[in-house]
Formats: sequence, structure tokens, C-alpha cells
Amino acid sequence: MVGLFFIWYLFCFSVFAQTEIGMSEVNMTQDFETEFTALNYPDEFLPNWYGNEVRSTSSRIYQANGLGKNGSKALAVQPISTFDGEIFVRLSPSDFTDPKVRFLARSVKNGSGNRTAQVFYSWGENLTGDYNEPELLGEVLEFPNEDQEFRVFELVLPDNLNENEKVFLRLEIRYGSGAGSCAKWVMDDFEFGEFEEDTTPPKVDHVRGFDENQVEVQFDEAVDPVFSVLAMSYNLDGLEPSFVELKSDSLVYLSFDEKLEIGREFSLSISQIPDLEGNFLRDTLISFQFFDPTYIPPKMLVLNEVMPAPRADLDLPNVEYVEIFNAGEYAVRTAGIGYSNSRSSVVLQDKWILPSEYLILAPSNQASLFEEYGEVLAVPSWPTLLNSGDHLAIKDDRGNLIDELSYSTSSWGESEFSGGGYSLEIANPYYPCDQSDMLKSSIDPMRGTPGRANSVFDLTVDMTPPILSAAEFTSAQSLLLTFSKPMMVNDLKSGFTFEPDLQIDSVVQVNSRQIQLVFSERVVANKVYLLHLPELLDCDGNVLMRTVPVELVLPVQAHVGDVFINELLANPKTGSPKFVEVKNVTANYLELKHWKLANLDNTGEINQIRQFSELSLVIPPGGYLAITTDTDLLKLDFPKSASGTFLRMSSLPSYPIAGGTVVLLDSAGAVADLFAYSGDLHHPLLRDPKGVSLERLSTETPASSPANWHSASATEEYGTPGRRNSQVILGEFTEDLIQIEPEVFDPEGSNGNTFTVIRYELNQSGWLGNFRIYTATGQLVQVLAQNELLGSSGLFAWTGTDSQGKIVRPGYYVLLVELYDLSGERMILRKTLVVATRL
Repeated sequence: MVGLFFIWYLFCFSVFAQTEIGMSEVNMTQDFETEFTALNYPDEFLPNWYGNEVRSTSSRIYQANGLGKNGSKALAVQPISTFDGEIFVRLSPSDFTDPKVRFLARSVKNGSGNRTAQVFYSWGENLTGDYNEPELLGEVLEFPNEDQEFRVFELVLPDNLNENEKVFLRLEIRYGSGAGSCAKWVMDDFEFGEFEEDTTPPKVDHVRGFDENQVEVQFDEAVDPVFSVLAMSYNLDGLEPSFVELKSDSLVYLSFDEKLEIGREFSLSISQIPDLEGNFLRDTLISFQFFDPTYIPPKMLVLNEVMPAPRADLDLPNVEYVEIFNAGEYAVRTAGIGYSNSRSSVVLQDKWILPSEYLILAPSNQASLFEEYGEVLAVPSWPTLLNSGDHLAIKDDRGNLIDELSYSTSSWGESEFSGGGYSLEIANPYYPCDQSDMLKSSIDPMRGTPGRANSVFDLTVDMTPPILSAAEFTSAQSLLLTFSKPMMVNDLKSGFTFEPDLQIDSVVQVNSRQIQLVFSERVVANKVYLLHLPELLDCDGNVLMRTVPVELVLPVQAHVGDVFINELLANPKTGSPKFVEVKNVTANYLELKHWKLANLDNTGEINQIRQFSELSLVIPPGGYLAITTDTDLLKLDFPKSASGTFLRMSSLPSYPIAGGTVVLLDSAGAVADLFAYSGDLHHPLLRDPKGVSLERLSTETPASSPANWHSASATEEYGTPGRRNSQVILGEFTEDLIQIEPEVFDPEGSNGNTFTVIRYELNQSGWLGNFRIYTATGQLVQVLAQNELLGSSGLFAWTGTDSQGKIVRPGYYVLLVELYDLSGERMILRKTLVVATRL
């Protein structure tokens, strides 16, 4: 007697597993993975398979890519008004005692019509002979025009054919009832042979959380679709589910009205659940710890590896990929997770990632190329990675950041890696902070490690404590703190305190190394505040090295006239750095960010501009700043200046030893000061100017005045970078027209200054002047100025030498000054000065 049995079965599990149904090893099978030959009845398109119209295109009878079980190939038939498909299969019943036919089948939506595909089967002893009366496979509407899940169908041979050496099964796929287009019919995993009877009851394979109020129950085989959805069959610590859904033939979801407590140990009792053969599950009690796989805290999923620039001539596929690692303690689901780069984003499909498991994200049309390397998730509308640099992020279904990663060409370390098909890897996937600046080129021979541990994997903890690198008021209501290492920041609003008090409105982590404090009131400019830091930890758990308060001030933007060139070392000791010193001549704290040093080229144009800093650079009232390429070495050369203020720049403009021009530019690029220097400005008695700086005597006198520059004192190490000059004019000008400072000096430097400064201050500019030095007996020694047009103020310097450059004898000397104004008025002034000598 002919029999028909059909079993609802989902796509996820193989129905022919020998452990479930005792499949014979000699059963005839066909998975339709072999390429079809476009031959029609009575020729075979596969061994023992015949069709009335076999094609290579997606119509009539054809091989369907991706429509089979788990996305495999399958046999598909498309009935139309002028075509009904006929398929013949040659079988050998005599090889078995009680043979049966089993296969998977479903319908696939085709067009917008509602016409069903009707499938009939019949048996015959010869391919071209007579067949018995066709019988309908399933119900009349078994295969409507919609996308279905696969189901298992079982056919029993007529008794009179059981012992035949050959029997033919004919399947007719007819253009069924309805209107419009007809459904497509798909078959997969055909098998003929003996199948042992299943007498084993189902078992629970696992229980785990599926959502915040859902539990997933996985059975080891298909269960009854009616009994398995009865709420009374389940009890979770006294709670009966509000809804039960059989998502697949062996996968059940229990929904509860309230959220389940994360991390809690639950007990689930299950009873009266049979499999499809009627074998009932024994009453089962399962204990499990509940976790919500859709709750993904920051850094639980890690962007572990990225391949922005693959190459075609290497071992790995020439395809971009991103690898995600589950660094957490429980499995998570990717459903609803957003993945993005700097330009576009996509929502990932559902995929479980177990703890310590890797998941490879790849473009959907090329994802299959990575299947040999591990778990793969195909991503449609793939956000293309930029070779030059990009920012990647993954966020949960609520938009909360899980992890982010930025890279640039410098992330590879060397140019040969950036374009060489090397992936970028992180060393420690358990590191709790952003690792963008810790990315490394893969050192694996394949130049990447998709689906496995990174080649640079290293869990070594950095024990170096962090330091506060910079603190800058970015506005009158915000302060930016920059640290040397990535920092952990939680709720620290109450941890930061100020003297005098500043009320903090919020604390924001700008990036892993920067914290911004936002105030509810405006900070007063030029006022000093002391910041007391809380106990901050870096991402390795090291405590911040800071025990004293941080001194802060909101500076005033420096302008032309506020800062001048104050000292220059253009001829350093061999192997030592040069330096330029600037001075703040105001009573304000000045912001020098974006100020610059430069020089002049051969045509007198500003050249070789070097910016001080992109970060805040504050110089205190009356303060000094020494700018050099090596601050440590400069402090060794000038130990007395070690506590001075220094700025390291990667390079200075060219300042030749013989002479050149130092140009100081403000933040807008305007010239703030200019100093044309040469070796002639050094003291004439200085034997060797190497390692000796030129110091400015007065910022009130232009830098262009040669008398305003002198060699630094030997008693001050021939230089004072970052602090007050050794040669400087102190005090304000008194009521006298002419002042001498000091009145007693030693040109050889045994005591105090090696020169004296003659300053003048007139009631108007336009005077002509003669400045001469005479001995006490009236002999002319030196002419400092002859008929020189004078400004309203200025200075001259005498180094104690005569007109021949020789040092004069110790004793009294007379300064004779003759002044002539525009109207012809004449003034003669005399001042006494003393040249001293060593005792």
C-alpha cells in the first residue's frame, strides 16, 4: 500500500543525521551540489536523474545556487502556464529490506501572484513505461507562492515494487490553482534506503538567555509543534512563560512579562514534550545562569583586526575584512548591532558569538571566501575601508558605543606595510580602553590572522604610571586635561576640586587620553587656580603620578608688542643644540599657541616658519621661554638654567653661526620682533664665542640696535636660557638725560658686567648727538656716536676698549655728550665712569 508522511522540519538541522534516525551507510543520496548537465528526458542530467526540460538558467528545471539547506545548492522547478515540470529518479529497492524515500522540500516566492505549485508523485517499473495513479504530495495548498522553510517528506514504495531491481519515482510539479505567477518548488537532500525507527526521547541540548525577557531552549532533535508551545510545559522558578514560540523544529523561545535578572541562577523545569515520533521527554530540571545576549557593555565586543588594503597576490583573499572578538564572559548576539566607518553604517544580521570567539565581517558577495578561516558574517552594503585612514565603530541596538578604532597610514609603522596587504591588529583584546594608537601591522606569514589569535597578541601589562601631560583652558568654561596614557574615567565629577572654588557642571572623556571639565561659571582670566586631582587610574590599573595641585590660569592671547626675542645661541658647543629665548614683557599670562619662529631668505622674505605648539603654551608675566631642539642636553650645558622654562621643537629655522636673522611671528603670522645677528655683537675681548649666547640688554630698545646685544656673562655659564639674562639693564629711567649703568665695570669680567650701558632719554626725537670717551687728562679714547640722529630714547655700550680694540688702562674716564636740536640749540653733558681691574 502506498503511504505518505510529511514532517515539518526547519533549515537549521540535518534530518539525516545517523545518530537521530539510523541512516544506512549505503543509502542512495543526492545533495544537488554536482553541476547539472543540460540534457532532457530520456537523458540523465545527473546520474539516475531525468527531467523533461533541464536548463542552466533560473527557469524550468535547474540547479539553484543558495536556495538549498544552509544556503547550499538545490534542485528547483518553476512551473508556468505552458510548462509543468517532470522529474524521474531511478531507484534500486532490491538492495534493501524496507526502503523509503526522504527529501527536503519547500516553495519559494516568485513574482506577485498567488498561484500554488502542486506536486504529485507516482511509481513505475520502466522509465518510459506506465506509472500508477499520481498522488498529491502533502495538502492542496502545501506549496503556496511564498518563502517557506524546508520540510521533510517521506514516501513509502508500493508493496509490489519492494523487491524490484529498479523502480522509477516520477515527480510532477504542476502549475497550480490561484492567480498570476506560480510558486517555485525546491528540493534538497534526497535519500533512498532504510531508516531505523526513532525510539529515543528528546533531550535538552542547552538553555540560555535570548533577550532581556526571553529564554532560548535548544532540543537535540525536532519536537512536536503543538506540545512544545504549551506554556504549562515550562516553569522558570515558579514563573510560567507568557508566550512560547517554536522558532525552528528544535528551538523554542520562552517569553516572560518582566525582565530577567542578569547573572542570576535560574532553574527551568520542562515536561511533556515529545519528538515527532511521539517519544516524550522525561521531566527535566535545568539550572543555568541568565545573561541577556543583547546587552553588550563597552569593550565586550572588540574590533580586533582590520584589513583595509588587501592584495591579490597573497595567501589571504583579496577582500577587506574586520574581525570582532568576544572578550566577555557570555555569548552575545549581533542582531541590531550597528557597524560603521566614517561615512556609512549598516545593521548586522543575527549571529551568536561565544566568549573568546572570533567573528569575521566581510562583504556579502565575498564572505564565503573566509569560511575556511572561521565564523563569518556576511555584511550587505559593506562600508568600504579607506586605505589612508578611517574610523570604525560598533554600537548596540540603542546606539550606545561598544567599541571604536581609528587608523591611518602611520598605524602600519612603515610605508611598505601600509600598502603591502598587511592587516592591523591589536595586541590585547582585553584592554579596557581605545587602542587606536596601539595598532600594529600583522607579523603573521599570511599578513593577517582572520578567525584566530592575532600575531601580535600580548597580555603584558604596562606598569608605567601615567602623568598629566598638559592642562589647558580651551574656553572660559572648559578645561582640557591630557595624559601620557589612556585613562579610565567613571563618575569623577566630585573628584576634581579647585582653589578658589570652581563648580563643575560635567566631566567628559574626549578620547582615551583626554578629559574635559565643563564649568557652570566662567573662569577669571589671569587668575591662578589650583586643581586637586582625584585618584585616577590608567587602563593598565596604574595610579596617576600626581601628589601636588596643578597650577592653572586662563591666559590672555599674546599680541605684537607683548613678547620679544631676548636671547640667542647660534654658535653652540659641538654636538649641543641652539636656542632662541623670548620674553613676556607684560603683567599678563600670555597664550603663545600658534606663535612661530622663522628666518629670512636671501631675498629678505620670511622663510622656514616653525610653529611653537598646537597645544596651549602659557608664559607667565615677565616670564622667559627658551626654544630648542633638545631641552635635556641644553639643561646639561647650562645647569644654572635647569629650572627655567623650555620648549622642545623638532627643528628650528636655520640660524647660521656667522650671522642671520631671527624672526618672531604671532599666531596670525605678523612680525612681532626681528633680530639680525652676527658674531661682531660679541664682546671684543671674548676669545672664543662658541657656546656663548647673545643677550638683549633692554626690551625697550629695538632688537635692531647693535648696542642692545652683548655676550652672556662667564659667571652665568655664558648663557641663561629660560631665565633672566646675565647682562640686563635694571630699573626705570630717572630724570637725568644721560644715565650710565654700571658706573664701574671690569672689561675682563672679574667682577660684574664686562661693559657699561649709556642710556639717554630726550624730550623729543630729532636730536643729533656725539658720544665720546676721554681719559682724565683729556685724551680721546673711543667714539661711540658721531653726529648720529637720535630717537627720543636709546642706548650705547662701551666695552672698555679704545678705537683700536685694545683694553684701556684702569682708572677714571669721562663721557662727553654733545646734543644739537633742530633749532640749533646745543647741550654739553659730562659723566664720569671707572674702568676697574682684577685685584
